[in-house]
Amino acid sequence: MIRPLRRLGPVALALTTLAAVAACTTTGAAAPPAQPAGGAPPAQLAGGAPPAVGNPTAAAPPVAAVPVAAPRTSRPPARPVCQGAVIHRVDAADTGPPWQPLCLTVGGVVLVANLGPEGFSVAPADKVECHYEAGIRQCRLLHPGTVRFTITDAAQIRTLDVRIIKASSPPKPAPACLPHGATLTINAADDGPSAWAVCMRTSGTVRVENLGPEGFQVRPAGAVTCTYEAAVRICRFHRPQTVTFTTTRGDAEPRSQTVVAIR
Repeated sequence: MIRPLRRLGPVALALTTLAAVAACTTTGAAAPPAQPAGGAPPAQLAGGAPPAVGNPTAAAPPVAAVPVAAPRTSRPPARPVCQGAVIHRVDAADTGPPWQPLCLTVGGVVLVANLGPEGFSVAPADKVECHYEAGIRQCRLLHPGTVRFTITDAAQIRTLDVRIIKASSPPKPAPACLPHGATLTINAADDGPSAWAVCMRTSGTVRVENLGPEGFQVRPAGAVTCTYEAAVRICRFHRPQTVTFTTTRGDAEPRSQTVVAIR
């Protein structure tokens, strides 16, 4: 019985060694999977990362976007900045570039110098009132709108477009108008043609003298309030407005005075 057991010693030792190797393989790091025939990579395990590829195909570069130019739209020319009731001087003998359009408030003046009694027109004519003397023409702007001044002489024809707007609030500088609180006197006994249009502040007053209780008219009637005493009227403005005062004394021709009242 003893001899057979001694012969099994080397065999048992070999089996013990193989068992130890198998145990280490199971509990330690997993051995890498065997490469399938043909060199193909092992299939991806469920839930795992994709297998590494030795020579992946190079990705195509992204196609650059071609910028599309925005369509060009034509913009209307910008309107000129509007000024107050100022005096704008124009030289009729000017031969330089064309005159640029203007924007002024009512009460302003366009003064045209170096031009005789001929070769001048303005349209529409009812928005301005012009006075001419000694080669100088002064045109008071009465009502909002757009007017065109045309100057014609032997050398050229020039035009000036003026946009007329209502007096702004707060008011802008108005050197073409009488100052705050001024009084304009209309003497109904004066002879001759009607006086040229005037611009004044609504804080001022219009005094009409030498006229009895008759022969007086205001248009529009509700623009002012007038008090009368001893052939004198004192008229005060209710609001900014272009007002015409007309006086008729005896058999004389009616005389008118236009007043552009601004704040």
